[in-house]
Amino acid sequence: MFDLVLKNCMAVTPHGVVTSDVCVKDEKIADIIPCGRDLPAVSVVDIGRKYLFPGVIDPHVHFNDPGLPEREDLRTGTMAAAAGGVTTVIDMPLSGNPTIISLSALEQKKMSVIEKAVVDCALWGGLVNDNTEYLVDMAGSGACAFKAFTCYAGEDFPYVTRDVLLKGMMEAAAHDFLIGVHCEDEKIVSVLESEAKSSGRNGVKDFLKAHPPISEEKAVEMVLEVAEISGARVHICHASIPSVVEKVVAARSRGVKATVETCPHYLIFTEDDLERMQGILKCTPPVRKQKDVDGMWDMLLSGKIDMLGSDHSPSTRSQKKSLRGNFWDIWGGINGVQTFFPLLFYHGVIKRGLGVEDLARLTSTKAAEIFGLWPEKGAISVGCDADFMVFDPTEKWLVFQENLFYKNKHTPYHGMAVTGKVVMTFVRGKCVFDRGVINLIHGSVLHARRTN
Repeated sequence: MFDLVLKNCMAVTPHGVVTSDVCVKDEKIADIIPCGRDLPAVSVVDIGRKYLFPGVIDPHVHFNDPGLPEREDLRTGTMAAAAGGVTTVIDMPLSGNPTIISLSALEQKKMSVIEKAVVDCALWGGLVNDNTEYLVDMAGSGACAFKAFTCYAGEDFPYVTRDVLLKGMMEAAAHDFLIGVHCEDEKIVSVLESEAKSSGRNGVKDFLKAHPPISEEKAVEMVLEVAEISGARVHICHASIPSVVEKVVAARSRGVKATVETCPHYLIFTEDDLERMQGILKCTPPVRKQKDVDGMWDMLLSGKIDMLGSDHSPSTRSQKKSLRGNFWDIWGGINGVQTFFPLLFYHGVIKRGLGVEDLARLTSTKAAEIFGLWPEKGAISVGCDADFMVFDPTEKWLVFQENLFYKNKHTPYHGMAVTGKVVMTFVRGKCVFDRGVINLIHGSVLHARRTN
Protein backbone atom coordinates (compact mmCIF):
# COMPACT_ATOMS: atom_id res chain seq x y z
CA MET A 1 0.00 0.00 0.00
CA PHE A 2 1.22 3.49 -0.85
CA ASP A 3 1.19 6.34 1.65
CA LEU A 4 -0.05 8.81 -0.95
CA VAL A 5 -1.22 8.73 -4.55
CA LEU A 6 -1.60 11.91 -6.58
CA LYS A 7 -3.97 11.07 -9.43
CA ASN A 8 -4.39 12.69 -12.82
CA CYS A 9 -1.11 14.60 -12.78
CA MET A 10 0.56 16.41 -15.63
CA ALA A 11 3.90 15.45 -14.09
CA VAL A 12 6.87 17.53 -15.24
CA THR A 13 9.61 14.90 -15.28
CA PRO A 14 13.18 14.91 -16.67
CA HIS A 15 11.77 13.04 -19.68
CA GLY A 16 8.91 15.42 -20.42
CA VAL A 17 5.38 16.06 -19.22
CA VAL A 18 3.75 12.72 -18.37
CA THR A 19 0.03 12.27 -17.71
CA SER A 20 0.22 9.91 -14.76
CA ASP A 21 -0.52 8.94 -11.18
CA VAL A 22 2.41 9.59 -8.85
CA CYS A 23 2.79 7.21 -5.90
CA VAL A 24 4.60 7.92 -2.63
CA LYS A 25 5.94 5.46 -0.05
CA ASP A 26 8.22 6.26 2.92
CA GLU A 27 8.73 9.88 1.80
CA LYS A 28 9.99 8.81 -1.65
CA ILE A 29 8.47 8.68 -5.10
CA ALA A 30 7.75 4.96 -5.40
CA ASP A 31 6.15 4.78 -8.84
CA ILE A 32 4.87 6.87 -11.74
CA ILE A 33 2.19 4.96 -13.64
CA PRO A 34 -0.50 5.61 -16.26
CA CYS A 35 -3.74 7.11 -14.98
CA GLY A 36 -6.82 5.02 -14.34
CA ARG A 37 -5.66 2.18 -12.13
CA ASP A 38 -7.17 1.48 -8.72
CA LEU A 39 -4.20 2.00 -6.40
CA PRO A 40 -4.31 1.13 -2.69
CA ALA A 41 -3.15 4.11 -0.64
CA VAL A 42 -3.61 5.72 2.75
CA SER A 43 -4.41 9.01 1.00
CA VAL A 44 -5.49 9.75 -2.56
CA VAL A 45 -5.58 13.26 -4.03
CA ASP A 46 -7.01 13.87 -7.50
CA ILE A 47 -5.31 17.01 -8.83
CA GLY A 48 -7.47 17.21 -11.96
CA ARG A 49 -4.85 17.29 -14.72
CA LYS A 50 -2.94 20.20 -13.24
CA TYR A 51 0.82 20.38 -13.46
CA LEU A 52 2.86 18.51 -10.89
CA PHE A 53 6.25 20.25 -10.77
CA PRO A 54 9.24 19.10 -8.75
CA GLY A 55 9.45 21.14 -5.58
CA VAL A 56 11.39 24.34 -6.14
CA ILE A 57 14.88 24.54 -4.67
CA ASP A 58 15.60 28.20 -3.94
CA PRO A 59 19.39 28.50 -3.67
CA HIS A 60 19.40 32.07 -2.42
CA VAL A 61 17.37 33.17 0.61
CA HIS A 62 18.18 35.28 3.68
CA PHE A 63 15.98 34.31 6.62
CA ASN A 64 17.77 36.34 9.37
CA ASP A 65 17.48 33.56 11.92
CA PRO A 66 18.88 33.42 14.52
CA GLY A 67 19.41 36.96 15.69
CA LEU A 68 17.22 39.31 13.65
CA PRO A 69 13.70 37.84 13.82
CA GLU A 70 12.08 41.26 13.38
CA ARG A 71 13.02 41.00 9.67
CA GLU A 72 12.17 37.34 9.06
CA ASP A 73 12.65 34.04 10.84
CA LEU A 74 12.80 30.46 9.68
CA ARG A 75 9.14 29.86 10.51
CA THR A 76 7.68 32.74 8.50
CA GLY A 77 10.28 32.45 5.76
CA THR A 78 9.69 28.76 5.18
CA MET A 79 5.92 29.20 5.40
CA ALA A 80 6.21 31.70 2.55
CA ALA A 81 8.45 29.26 0.71
CA ALA A 82 5.88 26.48 1.05
CA ALA A 83 3.14 28.77 -0.25
CA GLY A 84 5.31 29.44 -3.28
CA GLY A 85 5.96 25.79 -4.10
CA VAL A 86 9.47 25.89 -2.64
CA THR A 87 10.30 22.63 -0.84
CA THR A 88 13.99 23.28 -0.19
CA VAL A 89 15.69 26.57 0.64
CA ILE A 90 19.43 27.17 0.81
CA ASP A 91 19.84 29.86 3.43
CA MET A 92 22.60 32.45 3.17
CA PRO A 93 25.17 32.96 5.97
CA LEU A 94 24.75 36.69 6.54
CA SER A 95 21.89 38.96 7.62
CA GLY A 96 21.51 37.07 10.91
CA ASN A 97 23.37 37.16 14.20
CA PRO A 98 25.77 35.45 14.40
CA THR A 99 26.84 35.29 10.79
CA ILE A 100 27.66 31.72 9.75
CA ILE A 101 31.44 32.00 9.55
CA SER A 102 32.34 29.46 12.24
CA LEU A 103 31.42 25.90 13.16
CA SER A 104 29.62 26.99 16.34
CA ALA A 105 27.48 29.48 14.41
CA LEU A 106 26.61 26.80 11.87
CA GLU A 107 25.50 24.42 14.63
CA GLN A 108 23.33 27.16 16.14
CA LYS A 109 21.73 27.76 12.74
CA LYS A 110 21.00 24.05 12.31
CA MET A 111 19.12 24.05 15.62
CA SER A 112 16.98 26.96 14.42
CA VAL A 113 16.11 25.00 11.28
CA ILE A 114 15.08 21.94 13.28
CA GLU A 115 12.92 24.04 15.61
CA LYS A 116 11.17 26.28 13.06
CA ALA A 117 11.43 25.27 9.41
CA VAL A 118 8.42 23.81 7.59
CA VAL A 119 10.36 22.91 4.44
CA ASP A 120 13.78 21.34 4.05
CA CYS A 121 16.82 23.58 4.40
CA ALA A 122 20.43 23.44 3.31
CA LEU A 123 22.84 26.04 4.63
CA TRP A 124 25.50 28.26 3.14
CA GLY A 125 28.57 28.98 5.23
CA GLY A 126 30.50 32.20 4.87
CA LEU A 127 33.97 32.81 3.43
CA VAL A 128 35.38 36.01 4.91
CA ASN A 129 38.84 37.50 5.28
CA ASP A 130 39.88 35.53 8.37
CA ASN A 131 38.08 32.17 8.46
CA THR A 132 39.57 29.97 5.73
CA GLU A 133 40.90 27.58 8.39
CA TYR A 134 37.31 26.74 9.42
CA LEU A 135 35.89 25.91 6.00
CA VAL A 136 36.66 22.19 5.95
CA ASP A 137 35.11 21.59 9.37
CA MET A 138 32.03 23.60 8.41
CA ALA A 139 31.67 21.64 5.18
CA GLY A 140 31.94 18.42 7.16
CA SER A 141 29.17 19.62 9.47
CA GLY A 142 26.76 20.35 6.67
CA ALA A 143 27.53 23.66 4.95
CA CYS A 144 26.66 22.91 1.33
CA ALA A 145 28.57 25.90 -0.08
CA PHE A 146 30.37 29.06 1.03
CA LYS A 147 29.38 32.62 0.17
CA ALA A 148 31.91 35.41 -0.30
CA PHE A 149 31.61 39.08 -1.23
CA THR A 150 34.05 41.10 -3.30
CA CYS A 151 32.57 44.32 -1.91
CA TYR A 152 31.46 45.66 1.47
CA ALA A 153 28.76 43.50 3.08
CA GLY A 154 28.77 44.75 6.67
CA GLU A 155 31.22 44.78 9.55
CA ASP A 156 30.25 41.26 10.63
CA PHE A 157 30.82 39.76 7.17
CA PRO A 158 34.08 41.18 5.77
CA TYR A 159 34.56 41.03 2.03
CA VAL A 160 37.43 38.99 0.60
CA THR A 161 40.49 40.17 -1.26
CA ARG A 162 41.90 38.22 -4.19
CA ASP A 163 44.48 36.41 -2.05
CA VAL A 164 41.92 35.29 0.54
CA LEU A 165 39.56 34.16 -2.21
CA LEU A 166 42.37 32.11 -3.75
CA LYS A 167 43.15 30.50 -0.40
CA GLY A 168 39.47 29.67 0.13
CA MET A 169 39.09 28.29 -3.38
CA MET A 170 42.16 26.09 -2.98
CA GLU A 171 40.51 24.55 0.09
CA ALA A 172 37.30 24.20 -1.89
CA ALA A 173 39.05 22.44 -4.76
CA ALA A 174 40.81 20.03 -2.40
CA HIS A 175 37.62 19.09 -0.55
CA ASP A 176 35.02 19.48 -3.31
CA PHE A 177 32.83 22.24 -1.97
CA LEU A 178 31.34 25.16 -3.84
CA ILE A 179 32.20 28.85 -3.49
CA GLY A 180 29.45 31.35 -4.35
CA VAL A 181 30.29 35.01 -4.85
CA HIS A 182 28.47 38.34 -4.78
CA CYS A 183 30.40 40.13 -7.51
CA GLU A 184 30.86 43.88 -7.36
CA ASP A 185 34.28 45.55 -7.34
CA GLU A 186 34.88 47.17 -3.94
CA LYS A 187 37.34 49.74 -5.30
CA ILE A 188 34.85 50.97 -7.87
CA VAL A 189 31.78 50.94 -5.62
CA SER A 190 33.43 52.47 -2.55
CA VAL A 191 35.04 55.35 -4.47
CA LEU A 192 31.90 56.22 -6.41
CA GLU A 193 29.68 55.95 -3.34
CA SER A 194 32.03 58.03 -1.19
CA GLU A 195 32.27 60.72 -3.84
CA ALA A 196 28.49 60.91 -4.20
CA LYS A 197 27.89 61.11 -0.46
CA SER A 198 30.53 63.78 0.08
CA SER A 199 28.93 65.85 -2.67
CA GLY A 200 25.45 65.53 -1.18
CA ARG A 201 24.17 63.39 -4.05
CA ASN A 202 21.76 61.03 -2.32
CA GLY A 203 19.19 59.94 -4.88
CA VAL A 204 18.34 56.85 -6.90
CA LYS A 205 20.46 57.92 -9.87
CA ASP A 206 23.45 58.41 -7.58
CA PHE A 207 23.00 54.92 -6.16
CA LEU A 208 22.85 53.48 -9.68
CA LYS A 209 26.00 55.35 -10.72
CA ALA A 210 27.84 53.90 -7.71
CA HIS A 211 26.92 50.35 -8.77
CA PRO A 212 27.69 50.40 -12.51
CA PRO A 213 27.71 47.30 -14.70
CA ILE A 214 31.49 47.51 -15.08
CA SER A 215 31.84 46.95 -11.33
CA GLU A 216 30.00 43.65 -11.66
CA GLU A 217 31.97 42.70 -14.77
CA LYS A 218 35.39 43.39 -13.23
CA ALA A 219 34.58 41.43 -10.09
CA VAL A 220 33.34 38.46 -12.12
CA GLU A 221 36.51 38.51 -14.22
CA MET A 222 38.64 38.35 -11.07
CA VAL A 223 36.57 35.58 -9.50
CA LEU A 224 36.69 33.46 -12.65
CA GLU A 225 40.47 33.92 -12.88
CA VAL A 226 40.89 32.72 -9.29
CA ALA A 227 38.60 29.77 -9.95
CA GLU A 228 40.68 28.86 -13.00
CA ILE A 229 43.93 29.01 -11.02
CA SER A 230 42.56 26.98 -8.11
CA GLY A 231 40.41 24.47 -9.97
CA ALA A 232 37.51 25.16 -7.59
CA ARG A 233 33.82 25.13 -8.43
CA VAL A 234 32.48 28.68 -8.36
CA HIS A 235 28.94 30.02 -8.54
CA ILE A 236 28.20 33.60 -9.59
CA CYS A 237 25.23 34.78 -7.54
CA HIS A 238 22.44 37.05 -8.83
CA ALA A 239 23.87 38.16 -12.17
CA SER A 240 22.08 41.30 -13.34
CA ILE A 241 23.56 41.83 -16.82
CA PRO A 242 24.06 39.64 -19.91
CA SER A 243 27.79 40.38 -20.16
CA VAL A 244 28.36 38.62 -16.83
CA VAL A 245 26.60 35.50 -18.10
CA GLU A 246 28.70 35.59 -21.27
CA LYS A 247 31.88 35.77 -19.18
CA VAL A 248 30.81 32.65 -17.29
CA VAL A 249 30.01 30.84 -20.53
CA ALA A 250 33.42 31.81 -21.96
CA ALA A 251 35.16 30.61 -18.79
CA ARG A 252 33.34 27.28 -18.96
CA SER A 253 34.53 26.81 -22.53
CA ARG A 254 38.12 26.85 -21.27
CA GLY A 255 37.42 24.41 -18.45
CA VAL A 256 36.54 26.65 -15.52
CA LYS A 257 33.97 25.01 -13.24
CA ALA A 258 31.62 28.00 -13.17
CA THR A 259 27.85 28.37 -12.87
CA VAL A 260 25.60 31.42 -12.76
CA GLU A 261 22.16 32.34 -11.44
CA THR A 262 19.83 35.26 -11.87
CA CYS A 263 16.66 36.39 -10.06
CA PRO A 264 13.13 37.43 -11.03
CA HIS A 265 13.76 41.11 -10.31
CA TYR A 266 16.48 41.23 -12.98
CA LEU A 267 14.01 39.72 -15.45
CA ILE A 268 11.08 42.00 -14.62
CA PHE A 269 12.14 45.41 -13.30
CA THR A 270 14.25 48.25 -14.72
CA GLU A 271 15.97 51.40 -13.50
CA ASP A 272 12.80 53.30 -14.42
CA ASP A 273 10.86 51.09 -12.01
CA LEU A 274 13.42 51.84 -9.29
CA GLU A 275 12.95 55.57 -9.86
CA ARG A 276 9.19 55.11 -9.53
CA MET A 277 9.09 52.61 -6.67
CA GLN A 278 12.11 53.91 -4.73
CA GLY A 279 13.33 51.92 -1.73
CA ILE A 280 10.97 48.97 -2.06
CA LEU A 281 12.99 47.89 -5.14
CA LYS A 282 16.48 48.70 -3.86
CA CYS A 283 18.91 45.78 -4.07
CA THR A 284 22.51 45.09 -5.05
CA PRO A 285 23.46 44.64 -7.76
CA PRO A 286 20.67 47.03 -8.73
CA VAL A 287 18.07 46.40 -11.38
CA ARG A 288 19.34 47.53 -14.77
CA LYS A 289 18.13 49.01 -18.06
CA GLN A 290 15.43 47.51 -20.27
CA LYS A 291 18.06 46.28 -22.73
CA ASP A 292 19.65 44.32 -19.90
CA VAL A 293 16.31 42.77 -18.92
CA ASP A 294 15.79 41.73 -22.54
CA GLY A 295 19.34 40.43 -22.72
CA MET A 296 18.94 38.38 -19.56
CA TRP A 297 15.87 36.72 -21.04
CA ASP A 298 17.94 35.90 -24.13
CA MET A 299 20.56 34.33 -21.86
CA LEU A 300 17.91 32.32 -20.02
CA LEU A 301 16.04 31.11 -23.08
CA SER A 302 19.29 30.07 -24.79
CA GLY A 303 20.31 27.90 -21.83
CA LYS A 304 23.28 29.98 -20.71
CA ILE A 305 21.95 30.65 -17.19
CA ASP A 306 22.17 27.61 -14.92
CA MET A 307 19.53 28.34 -12.32
CA LEU A 308 17.21 30.88 -10.76
CA GLY A 309 16.99 32.09 -7.17
CA SER A 310 14.76 34.57 -5.39
CA ASP A 311 17.45 36.38 -3.34
CA HIS A 312 14.71 36.83 -0.73
CA SER A 313 16.27 39.51 1.49
CA PRO A 314 13.71 40.86 3.95
CA SER A 315 13.72 43.93 6.15
CA THR A 316 11.39 45.82 8.41
CA ARG A 317 9.19 48.41 6.77
CA SER A 318 11.10 51.20 8.49
CA GLN A 319 14.36 49.95 6.95
CA LYS A 320 12.82 50.50 3.53
CA LYS A 321 12.16 54.18 4.22
CA SER A 322 14.52 57.13 4.34
CA LEU A 323 14.04 59.60 7.16
CA ARG A 324 16.07 62.31 5.44
CA GLY A 325 15.35 61.70 1.77
CA ASN A 326 18.65 59.84 1.58
CA PHE A 327 18.56 56.75 -0.64
CA TRP A 328 21.83 55.46 0.85
CA ASP A 329 20.06 54.86 4.17
CA ILE A 330 17.53 52.40 2.73
CA TRP A 331 17.98 48.66 3.17
CA GLY A 332 18.96 46.89 -0.05
CA GLY A 333 16.96 43.71 -0.46
CA ILE A 334 13.68 42.38 -1.89
CA ASN A 335 11.09 39.96 -0.51
CA GLY A 336 10.38 37.31 -3.11
CA VAL A 337 10.46 33.64 -2.11
CA GLN A 338 6.67 33.19 -2.17
CA THR A 339 6.17 34.78 -5.59
CA PHE A 340 9.37 33.37 -7.13
CA PHE A 341 7.95 30.45 -9.12
CA PRO A 342 4.57 31.87 -10.23
CA LEU A 343 6.27 35.00 -11.58
CA LEU A 344 8.79 32.92 -13.51
CA PHE A 345 6.02 30.73 -14.91
CA TYR A 346 4.02 33.76 -16.04
CA HIS A 347 6.88 35.81 -17.46
CA GLY A 348 8.82 32.83 -18.81
CA VAL A 349 6.41 30.09 -19.87
CA ILE A 350 3.31 32.11 -20.75
CA LYS A 351 4.84 35.33 -22.08
CA ARG A 352 8.07 34.05 -23.66
CA GLY A 353 7.58 30.37 -24.46
CA LEU A 354 9.99 28.85 -21.95
CA GLY A 355 9.34 25.12 -21.76
CA VAL A 356 7.90 23.80 -18.50
CA GLU A 357 10.67 21.17 -18.43
CA ASP A 358 13.22 23.98 -18.72
CA LEU A 359 11.55 25.87 -15.88
CA ALA A 360 11.74 22.75 -13.70
CA ARG A 361 15.43 22.41 -14.53
CA LEU A 362 16.13 26.08 -13.76
CA THR A 363 14.21 26.10 -10.47
CA SER A 364 14.95 22.63 -9.13
CA THR A 365 17.13 20.11 -10.95
CA LYS A 366 20.22 22.25 -11.55
CA ALA A 367 20.29 23.56 -7.99
CA ALA A 368 20.08 20.00 -6.69
CA GLU A 369 22.98 18.96 -8.88
CA ILE A 370 25.19 21.97 -8.20
CA PHE A 371 24.63 22.09 -4.44
CA GLY A 372 25.07 18.36 -3.86
CA LEU A 373 21.41 17.54 -3.15
CA TRP A 374 20.95 15.25 -6.16
CA PRO A 375 19.53 12.63 -6.59
CA GLU A 376 17.36 12.92 -3.46
CA LYS A 377 16.11 16.33 -4.58
CA GLY A 378 15.41 18.01 -7.88
CA ALA A 379 13.13 15.84 -10.01
CA ILE A 380 9.92 13.88 -10.24
CA SER A 381 11.57 10.51 -10.66
CA VAL A 382 11.29 7.17 -8.88
CA GLY A 383 13.57 7.14 -5.84
CA CYS A 384 13.66 10.91 -5.36
CA ASP A 385 12.16 12.60 -2.32
CA ALA A 386 8.44 13.19 -2.79
CA ASP A 387 8.86 16.97 -3.07
CA PHE A 388 6.43 18.56 -5.48
CA MET A 389 3.86 21.24 -6.06
CA VAL A 390 0.46 21.14 -7.69
CA PHE A 391 0.29 24.11 -10.05
CA ASP A 392 -2.73 25.52 -11.88
CA PRO A 393 -1.40 27.14 -15.08
CA THR A 394 -4.64 28.97 -15.87
CA GLU A 395 -5.60 30.66 -12.60
CA LYS A 396 -5.34 34.44 -12.76
CA TRP A 397 -4.58 36.37 -9.58
CA LEU A 398 -3.05 39.53 -8.17
CA VAL A 399 -0.14 39.64 -5.74
CA PHE A 400 -1.45 41.29 -2.59
CA GLN A 401 0.74 41.95 0.43
CA GLU A 402 -1.89 40.72 2.86
CA ASN A 403 -1.79 37.24 1.28
CA LEU A 404 1.95 36.81 1.79
CA PHE A 405 3.35 34.85 4.72
CA TYR A 406 6.39 37.09 5.21
CA LYS A 407 6.88 38.71 8.59
CA ASN A 408 7.24 42.02 6.73
CA LYS A 409 4.90 41.88 3.77
CA HIS A 410 6.09 44.79 1.63
CA THR A 411 7.20 43.70 -1.83
CA PRO A 412 7.75 45.36 -5.22
CA TYR A 413 5.46 42.71 -6.70
CA HIS A 414 2.39 44.03 -4.83
CA GLY A 415 -0.51 44.50 -7.25
CA MET A 416 1.15 42.58 -10.07
CA ALA A 417 -1.13 40.44 -12.25
CA VAL A 418 -0.03 36.81 -12.60
CA THR A 419 -1.35 33.78 -14.45
CA GLY A 420 -0.49 30.44 -12.84
CA LYS A 421 -0.79 29.66 -9.14
CA VAL A 422 0.55 27.17 -6.61
CA VAL A 423 -2.33 25.04 -5.28
CA MET A 424 -0.58 22.51 -3.02
CA THR A 425 2.98 21.83 -1.88
CA PHE A 426 4.36 18.51 -0.61
CA VAL A 427 7.64 17.98 1.25
CA ARG A 428 8.73 14.33 1.40
CA GLY A 429 5.14 13.30 0.74
CA LYS A 430 3.56 15.50 3.41
CA CYS A 431 1.28 18.34 2.42
CA VAL A 432 2.67 21.60 3.82
CA PHE A 433 0.49 24.01 1.83
CA ASP A 434 -3.06 23.53 0.61
CA ARG A 435 -4.96 26.38 -1.06
CA GLY A 436 -3.81 29.14 1.25
CA VAL A 437 -3.38 27.07 4.42
CA ILE A 438 -0.03 26.05 5.91
CA ASN A 439 0.23 22.62 7.55
CA LEU A 440 3.18 22.74 9.91
CA ILE A 441 5.70 19.92 9.71
CA HIS A 442 9.36 19.79 10.68
CA GLY A 443 11.81 20.43 7.88
CA SER A 444 15.18 18.71 7.79
CA VAL A 445 18.73 20.04 7.57
CA LEU A 446 20.22 18.79 4.31
CA HIS A 447 23.87 17.90 3.78
CA ALA A 448 25.58 18.04 0.40
CA ARG A 449 27.04 15.00 -1.32
CA ARG A 450 30.74 15.42 -2.12
CA THR A 451 33.36 13.33 -3.86
CA ASN A 452 36.07 14.18 -1.28
